Amino acid sequence: METLKLKSILNYLVVLFAFGLLFSCEQLAPVEEPLAVLEEFQDLSGFALEEDDDPINGRLVYTSDCESDCIEPGSGNYYAIKDSKSQSSGNNTKKVSYKAYNTEDKFVVKVKYEVTSGPSNAKASLSIQINGKKKEFKAVPSGYTATFSIPLAKGWDKCDQVTFSIVQKGLGTPISFSEDYDLIPFCEDFETFTDPRDGQVYKIVKIGDQTWFAENLKYASGDCYDNQTENCEKYGYLYEGVPDCPLGWHVPYKQEWEILINHLGGSEVAGGKLKSVKGWNEPNVGATNESGFSGLPGGQSMWVVCCEDETEFFNIGSRGVWWSSTGFVDEENPERFGPYLMFLSNGENAARIYGVNINETIQAFSCRCIKD
Repeated sequence: METLKLKSILNYLVVLFAFGLLFSCEQLAPVEEPLAVLEEFQDLSGFALEEDDDPINGRLVYTSDCESDCIEPGSGNYYAIKDSKSQSSGNNTKKVSYKAYNTEDKFVVKVKYEVTSGPSNAKASLSIQINGKKKEFKAVPSGYTATFSIPLAKGWDKCDQVTFSIVQKGLGTPISFSEDYDLIPFCEDFETFTDPRDGQVYKIVKIGDQTWFAENLKYASGDCYDNQTENCEKYGYLYEGVPDCPLGWHVPYKQEWEILINHLGGSEVAGGKLKSVKGWNEPNVGATNESGFSGLPGGQSMWVVCCEDETEFFNIGSRGVWWSSTGFVDEENPERFGPYLMFLSNGENAARIYGVNINETIQAFSCRCIKD
């Protein structure tokens, strides 16, 4: 009897141990999640992939010049570059094509992958890099277009260069591109004035109750910085004396410069509102150009009257200096005389007016015209 009871207890313990072992194994075994089956291709990268060509394709223009072309705001017409390459691997031929363009605030690269002959189910990976920023698209089916874009830097200007590259891998030898693109500007809505003396067209801007040239005077009676004509094209001429503005305009008086500066908040803050965002040496403190004046650092020149040395040019990129038609004479020292000038600098946010003694030198400065 005792022996039978002992066997029963042992059998019970064996069964209990077996159940415990089974339970513990179930707890330790990895749980397998069912695979998600995608009925159609999905872009898992977070960026657009299109099965067909982007409809914008019909509004892309493929011949452009960043110096002379511009994008009309709201038109949806953009200036693009494009290229394509094909590569064969056995019975298959693949093709990779791209188009790239800029809008007002971003740069866009679109890359299309296609299998043009052979089985069309071979997928590829596409890698797009723009100015060092990279995005990868994996398992892209034939016929799909990958789109990647980056925002343009604040204050970008025409002809600023964007560098981008494309690498396609899969189905044989990789296909790659490495390209540069010169940004196309947006057309500015400026009024203009044509100087009847030489046909030069100037942008004009209204600031408060005053109307100004939004460019430096380029009437050919002055000097080009470093005697380089391209500097005259960009910065205007440097004039050794108060120049003549066209009929209906004049070189501003000191008081008119003061009215402009006070309208923009005073001397300590007006400089940034007058300076162009581009074209200055760093740091270009405070530059916003919110006035539309578009002041550029044309520098200045000087040669000493007594010695007739060669003209010395200096401060291009760091200082803009403009004539006024108001002069001064130092009452205590009549040998000190000269014009009042308006100064902007890359190193400060200020706009300053100084009287400059030029009795022993001939100095040349930029000129803006103000409407009579």
